[in-house]
Amino acid sequence: MQRRNNILKTFASSGWFVVLAAFLLTGCTATGFLKEGDSFYNGAEIDFDTHGKRVGRRKALRKDLQTFIYPKPNNTFFGMRPGVWFYFIAGDTKSKKGIRGFIKNKLGQPPVLLKDATPERTAKTLNGQLNNQGYFESNVTAKVETKKKNSKVIYTVDLPRPYRLREINYPAGRDSTYAAIFRTLKEESLLEPRQRYDLQRMEAEQQRIEKVLKDFGFYYFDDRYLIFEADSTVGDHKVDLTLRLEKGIPPRARKIYTLGEVKVYPNYALSLDSVNRVSKTIDVEGYKYVDEGNMFRPKIITDVINLTPGDRYSREAQDLTLSHLMGLGVFKFVNVKFSEERQDSSILHTDVFLTPLKKKSIRGEIQGVSKSNNFVGPGLTLTFTNRNFLRGAELFQLKLNTAYEVQISKQQQTPLNSFELGAEASLTIPRFITPIHIDYSARKYLPKTVIKTGFNLQNRVGYYRLSSINAAYGYTWRETISKSHEFYPIDLNYVRTDKRSQQFDDLLAENPVLRNSFENQFILGTRYSYTFNTQLVESQQQQYDRRTYKTHSFYLNGNADVAGNFLHAVQRQFDKDNDGPYEILGLPYSEYVKGDVDFRYYWQLDEHNKIASRLIVGAGYAFGNSATLPYVKQFAIGGSNSIRAFPARSIGPGLYNARQDSLYQGQLFVDQRGDIKLEGNLEYRFDIIRMLKGAVFIDAGNIWLWKEDNRRGSAISSDFLNQLAVGTGFGLRFDFSFFVLRFDTAFPLRQPTGWVAKDIDFGSSTWRGQNLVFNIAIGYPF
Repeated sequence: MQRRNNILKTFASSGWFVVLAAFLLTGCTATGFLKEGDSFYNGAEIDFDTHGKRVGRRKALRKDLQTFIYPKPNNTFFGMRPGVWFYFIAGDTKSKKGIRGFIKNKLGQPPVLLKDATPERTAKTLNGQLNNQGYFESNVTAKVETKKKNSKVIYTVDLPRPYRLREINYPAGRDSTYAAIFRTLKEESLLEPRQRYDLQRMEAEQQRIEKVLKDFGFYYFDDRYLIFEADSTVGDHKVDLTLRLEKGIPPRARKIYTLGEVKVYPNYALSLDSVNRVSKTIDVEGYKYVDEGNMFRPKIITDVINLTPGDRYSREAQDLTLSHLMGLGVFKFVNVKFSEERQDSSILHTDVFLTPLKKKSIRGEIQGVSKSNNFVGPGLTLTFTNRNFLRGAELFQLKLNTAYEVQISKQQQTPLNSFELGAEASLTIPRFITPIHIDYSARKYLPKTVIKTGFNLQNRVGYYRLSSINAAYGYTWRETISKSHEFYPIDLNYVRTDKRSQQFDDLLAENPVLRNSFENQFILGTRYSYTFNTQLVESQQQQYDRRTYKTHSFYLNGNADVAGNFLHAVQRQFDKDNDGPYEILGLPYSEYVKGDVDFRYYWQLDEHNKIASRLIVGAGYAFGNSATLPYVKQFAIGGSNSIRAFPARSIGPGLYNARQDSLYQGQLFVDQRGDIKLEGNLEYRFDIIRMLKGAVFIDAGNIWLWKEDNRRGSAISSDFLNQLAVGTGFGLRFDFSFFVLRFDTAFPLRQPTGWVAKDIDFGSSTWRGQNLVFNIAIGYPF
């Protein structure tokens, strides 16, 4: 009772109690805004009546039919309609500006009433969809149930067994000029015996056949010329399908076309008739290149065009050409037009129109920076871009950035200040630059070669200054829309720490491992990254998938990083008497291996609810020329994108707690880092009203060292699972489409040393000050 009184006092003293009470009282009585005779539409239920027979996939069918029921009811939150409440309290304003306009149009939601629903018409729509899915003998009836001012519609479906395919017959040779091709179509058909009859699947099969025929050169063929005839009289809920060609197909749709002259216009302006201008035309390996302005090296353009003069027309070649030309990153519009050279000819004349983007640009950004280590503050970035740097569609960028950041926490005695200054120059070339030739003409996405160098200076005021110079040469390429790779065979970093304060030097003297991590050193590494994201999958199956979202999605990112191994082996071979550490340019270099995996699983329950989970496992090991991993390569945990109940990078390693170490004197200016990392997150995300979304989450994890240093309990052991830190909390997200502003409040359930859930006391200001962690960030945590 005492604790509950403390909680009420806390809310009342802060003013939140009054606001919350007003919202609850008015939000619950949103029905008071309705006119006499009106009632809210609470959505629909679908009940199946199978008459005692066993009919499968009812759960999937119910979810599918729900997508055809309109309108959708208002969003509710604990039984309330906050969006409707905001809509009515904003009044009759028509303006989208000002406070009232923001409340009505951004937070508000017009009421959805029963009179907006059309049960009888919707029942007919549902019955038609059931027929399209093979439930030919189904029947749907609608009934309205009203309680006070809330109504819902009950749709009762008489659901019989669905009809299934028995035979699928394609045109025979005597019926079609396409016979030789049609005989090969069944091998990759989307239709198979024993499948449920599905009109959408049949339409997808028609589209597939159209593409196959166009790849054979039938440029003018259309899927409208394909007709499926269904015979459902064969008995036992079976259907025979017969595919035939429509009568009276135009002669040119039966003709195979070959590509004739291919003209390329690399500087075509949509607003001007630039085709009719007098321009120099040159021959580039069979292509007619209409040169105007000498903007590009012609072979750069023609090398990525898959439409070759003399070849048979192919839809795939056309699609690859469009993808490759847009992939160069220098064109705003790409348009390919075909025309018959003569009316009775089987030759297609091809024009490739390319409208370039503006070559040079300068962009300035003023930012509100929110980092994973809880540093926040203003930042300024200037970017110069040249999209055709060497006339070969190269992208050159020069970025200059500066920022001031501060880390403020109730668990920090004094704020930490940091100044950052950086510069990076990068050159991205839309092709492989390798000693051996790699053919990518059959791939949809162009590979890229990346060369970059940069400088970064970070001044942690009162403690140290960290400067780094980096240079890298590597490749990025996309295997499919869902699979991408990064490989940097050369990745060089020079890290230097200077202007150290006496307090920081004392800390390094007490901790030799930390001292080794902050040594001035070279990192000569090679790194590889692989990403697989099923949220980006585009398959033919999706052509007839009616859901606007994917129920199950996965994300996998794996990284491998090695440094110094080859150089160390060479130096040892020529300098066997040297016990190390070996140096380059008078400074030691790092030698280590490191890898990590980030796996995420998303379960979309419906359009408004999602469960997101993440598991991160990583480990690094220093050997040979290094005693520890470089500071910038070690793992850390905690913060707004990690375990949100703990300050950024403050957990571990292992059982160690820096906040209780007298050496730190209550400061956390040195991030706690380790060789091994294990982290898991689970988050339930739900819509509240329009752009306002909520989340409830639980996070767990820790980091460890391979060998214990002077931080007691920091080494990994067989008991590592009992050393996980666990936190939970809730958050609000403002989804503005182009970015998400996130506010999370979290508190610990378990310290690495043991559970602290029993100590939770929201009514205690001391407990709140020591345990509540507020996070402000941009974007979702994962």
